[in-house]
Amino acid sequence: MKRLLSVLALGLLAATAASCDWEHYALMNSIPARGDPDRNPVVHVYLGLDGLGHRAVVQARERGAFQGWNLARFIPMFPATSDASWSRILHAERFAGYEYGHYDPLKDKVYNKALGGMLVHLVPPLEGVSFMVPDYALTPSYYDAFDYHATAYLDALWSYDRPVYGYYRGLDNLFVALAGRSETQTDFFAYVLEADVIGHIRSEADVTEALVSLGQRIEEFKRNHPERTFVFTLFGDHGMDGVKKPIANVVDFRDQLEAAGVVSVDSFKDADREPGPAAVTILHTRTTYVSMHARPEKLDEVARLASTCAAADLVFARGQPPAPDYPEGLVWVNVWREGALVARFGYEAATDQYWLPAEGEWEALDLPVSFAPGARHGVFTDEALFALSADRTYPDFFFRARTAFEPISVKFPADAVVSFRPEFMSVGFKAPISSLNETGTAGSHGAMDALGSVAALVSEERELPAAVRSDTLLELFPRLDAHMRKRGVTRVPGAEGAALDYGALP
Repeated sequence: MKRLLSVLALGLLAATAASCDWEHYALMNSIPARGDPDRNPVVHVYLGLDGLGHRAVVQARERGAFQGWNLARFIPMFPATSDASWSRILHAERFAGYEYGHYDPLKDKVYNKALGGMLVHLVPPLEGVSFMVPDYALTPSYYDAFDYHATAYLDALWSYDRPVYGYYRGLDNLFVALAGRSETQTDFFAYVLEADVIGHIRSEADVTEALVSLGQRIEEFKRNHPERTFVFTLFGDHGMDGVKKPIANVVDFRDQLEAAGVVSVDSFKDADREPGPAAVTILHTRTTYVSMHARPEKLDEVARLASTCAAADLVFARGQPPAPDYPEGLVWVNVWREGALVARFGYEAATDQYWLPAEGEWEALDLPVSFAPGARHGVFTDEALFALSADRTYPDFFFRARTAFEPISVKFPADAVVSFRPEFMSVGFKAPISSLNETGTAGSHGAMDALGSVAALVSEERELPAAVRSDTLLELFPRLDAHMRKRGVTRVPGAEGAALDYGALP
């Protein structure tokens, strides 16, 4: 912790000269160098709004925003958390963990623990002094995709201090940048942090108000720039559950694990010294999930005991086949609830199909799976299961649960992920001033359930399916894909089997 804080302090001091120029850079980067309206008659604008929840967009549309635009439920990865989710959506280089706080199994070490992880999360990209910053504290590479993402060096920190002010200030600068860039670009991609912060700190009503204002600003901007046609698309990385967490339910899950019989450790070396179940437990930043790493031989017991904890709704873990008569090579996921293995399923990559044992408690999971009479299992296509679950309690359940344990946008995925009940959240960090521990409890995200998972995709550019898997965004918007490539964004392969034939969905 002391080393990380020292590094951050040195980084901030060393960056002072560069950061003083940040506002100047933003200004100069937006001044039209030259341009002819005839050259760029149509400009496509893509806005990535952190925490853009589907419910908030629906409410904003009821108040007149985004009228005539196409709206889809945008279903992100699980756990739905910002850095990993943005990396996944944009096929950017992998992030070390689901968030800055993560476990590296190669070094058998936890990085960015507790408050240190929160500070790294808040302090913005340190591109100018990256040589002074350890790899585990560097900004995620997906930031390279954006034409605009901040206006001042400590923009993110001020946004958490005064999120509504930060939001409107950010919009002012965003539209100035857009006006300038549109003179020489036909595509523009920007990132807005503050919608997420408002949802964490204020309320869903405040998020809705902010979106109504954004809709008005977009229409005003179009009126003020009749020389071009601006076509907007907005999307988020996750939703926001809008459930206020009682302070008693803002929990250090390690305490509940200990009461259940699981010892939390910082390394597998320490875990191997324990006679009973032990796991490396990662507390993330005020989210509704916790990730765990455990030895394979102890994983089932760790997951089972974790599912008995008060905060746990479901626990997902790497699994194994229930019987030897299943095909070899299936990738299995176990689902635990209240100490019982309520479901499991296997995935066959060669056929992009899922094998579901009939004895699973599928109805209890709000998944209306049908089996042939007397069948011990069923085999289902990805499209069939996506359509079956997209509007249910746990949207895109099978794909999201499976890929939570694959190194797609995360280098070191967990062995088990605890999805919290809506009224609970992870403490993430404990502030030195006790009153600060209530900060960020107005809403959260990360759990498997739809409340905090389902984001929004709203667009003037094209018609949309009713529900969209976030992994397929760039397939639906090839202009954005091409723009990112022009910006030199390093691309990585997406999840196996992520593509969907939306036209063939049941």
